[in-house]
Amino acid sequence: MLIVIWIVGIAGIGLLLMVLLCAYYNHAITTEYYTVTKKGLPEAFKDCTIVMLSDVHQQEFGAGNHRLLERIKKEHPSFIVIAGDLLVKGEEVKAEKMLTLLEELVKICPVYYAPGNHEEKLEREVEEPFKEFLEAVNKTGVTYLANSSAYIAKDNEIIKISGLHLQKKYFAKFYERVEFEEKIMVELLGEKEDIYEILIAHNPNYFPIYATWGANLVFSGHVHGGVVILPWIGGVISTTFELFPKYDFGKFTEKDSTMILSRGLGVHTIKLRLFNKPEISVVRFR
Repeated sequence: MLIVIWIVGIAGIGLLLMVLLCAYYNHAITTEYYTVTKKGLPEAFKDCTIVMLSDVHQQEFGAGNHRLLERIKKEHPSFIVIAGDLLVKGEEVKAEKMLTLLEELVKICPVYYAPGNHEEKLEREVEEPFKEFLEAVNKTGVTYLANSSAYIAKDNEIIKISGLHLQKKYFAKFYERVEFEEKIMVELLGEKEDIYEILIAHNPNYFPIYATWGANLVFSGHVHGGVVILPWIGGVISTTFELFPKYDFGKFTEKDSTMILSRGLGVHTIKLRLFNKPEISVVRFR
């Protein structure tokens, strides 16, 4: 009987520690810094700093997201990229806090926002409320890029930034083997121009295709860092249920392209992060 009590007690302590660790890692925001080659970048942009947020999922870091905003302000970004999943998919669009966040972000610098799979589902299933959300986003001054592009000018030089909006089937589970080819990129965004191209593409699994298409710098999220991160191994499971995914978090290169893959900021459904702090990504050119 005493052994049973000890086992139950140890299991209870272990469970409590796990809950406390998850609570800590769900909110212990951190800033990760990445350097990217200046190759192909116009001279006017070579000192710029880019902040990327992904997978916020309506989460707040302090009242009014003040912890998040203060960290971003300290980086003095030239512009901010939101790589999808600002919202949480559901039967309704609950966006008030996120619209407030966008209003504060545009006070810092220009903001470019592309959709993730959660926006895709909301657009498909609650069309009118999501349309109202996008109208509110536009009123904040944020540039929403869904299979569309914008040009950023500085000192008579320009770069291009595009946002990829993929259909539901391209977020399928890894074992479903969905084909994604360069011609789909061309259909959605057109041919790559002879200009430095930043691509916001929520799903990182198609990075080789983004590189073949010609993206110079890719910003992605979606994988949540693999949910649990093990030392020397990396992320354990992706949001497509792939164990130890190749693309979990960090910087990846393919041909002349670089992808910055964020661990993301929020959680949804299964509210779990372990050894995996929410991330603000900061990119500087070297």
